[in-house]
Amino acid sequence: MTIKFYSIAITFISTMGLFFSCAYAQGPNFENSRRQGPPISSSGSNFLWSLPVLKALDSDGDKIISDKELKAASKSLIKLDKNGDGNLTINEIRPSFGPRPSNPKEDQAPTTKFNPTKPKLVKDISGHPIKEILKLLGAKGIEGAKESELQNYRRLFGFTDRNQDGKHSKAEYVDNGRYLTPESRAGIFNASDSNKDGFVSEKEYIENRIITDEAKAIFLSMDSDKNNKLTSGEFMQSKRLKDKNLAKEVFKALDSNSNEELIIPEYLRVWGAWARQTITKKA
Repeated sequence: MTIKFYSIAITFISTMGLFFSCAYAQGPNFENSRRQGPPISSSGSNFLWSLPVLKALDSDGDKIISDKELKAASKSLIKLDKNGDGNLTINEIRPSFGPRPSNPKEDQAPTTKFNPTKPKLVKDISGHPIKEILKLLGAKGIEGAKESELQNYRRLFGFTDRNQDGKHSKAEYVDNGRYLTPESRAGIFNASDSNKDGFVSEKEYIENRIITDEAKAIFLSMDSDKNNKLTSGEFMQSKRLKDKNLAKEVFKALDSNSNEELIIPEYLRVWGAWARQTITKKA
């Protein structure tokens, strides 16, 4: 069995694309280091040689693909053909990354704690429907998402959907996820699973990403001192809600632990419930 020529070509193109992406990410110093010769050891070069395609081609492991190894490319690359169909797909040549190194800032427990119970749903605040309040705060919702954003979310969904069945299982997203902490991933998964069937469909994933990303952007725009906390003073000063009395009541509703301060998880928990409530009402 041999791998078709176009499959080999696609493999090389994909590899070179990753190579230049990494080179670009290293910034202007990459060009200088290339002219002076490759460094003895660097995280960038080690990453490249860990790619399945390059590892398969570099049969002797000397980090040089010789003329002999290039001539034997078909035999080397066929080892990556997991399903034995004579072709290499993106899933077969995609690198298998381990858990992402944790960011110390992400692992730090918030100084302000909040009650993680399910927020109480309200139809309106001071006579203003929740949908109107979200709009006044700057939310555009699902309808306001650009096609480019939707395409990006679909692409990201596909990365985690390892078995390509069109849905995320807890094993895929929570247990084997690479971003944030397992606790954070579990919270995101549960929030996304709107029908509570134990899976997150592409539609549910995209809805959650639109709601969450938009909410975070609004939060950060009001966080004037950029400390990832939103005080009642900052909320009022943002003047997103012209009516001061309404602004006070909305902040109070968002402030689930009533300490006159919001942190992002606390804020997102209430905001997400409000936003999903409007989607349900529309349906």
